[in-house]
Amino acid sequence: MNKITRIRAQYRVAMVQNETVDVAITWPEIGANLRKIRLVKGLTLKDVEQKSKGKWKAVVIGSYERSNRALTIKKAIALADFYQVPLGHLLGITQNIKTNDPTRIRLDLRKVAKGANTSQIKLFAAWITGSRQDWNGEILSIRHTDLLPLAITLNLAESEVLTMLDNANLIYKEIKK
Repeated sequence: MNKITRIRAQYRVAMVQNETVDVAITWPEIGANLRKIRLVKGLTLKDVEQKSKGKWKAVVIGSYERSNRALTIKKAIALADFYQVPLGHLLGITQNIKTNDPTRIRLDLRKVAKGANTSQIKLFAAWITGSRQDWNGEILSIRHTDLLPLAITLNLAESEVLTMLDNANLIYKEIKK
């Protein structure tokens, strides 16, 4: 039984028996999650302060990450909103499953957000993002196994999906220097 399933089961039993639940997540684990999310977003502590227009001071975020300062639920919710990740992900009570699939392509979510006639792709990307707990927000890896559901969503043949995404300029392509 994975950690999330165990926590949910404990919570259900506790609710029925009117007890509390011991989630067993430590402050250092929460701090490590905060740091990992910040780094995945490509932000320094100073960047966080600047991007939040001073709402989140660099020294405070650093203290949360080092577990030198307790993070209240209210602050955790606001910080999750700032980082644009679910609260459970910020607190480390959800899992992030990653695989190395060489057949995947990368969807540029910035272009999808700005594109015309991309509402179905936006919904599909939101579904994939949620199921993978991948809240980076700019690039989404589309695996070969994602092509059939995407094809069904777009009412296309599976072989036509990549062509359509490429023609719509929605595939992320790194610029070689």
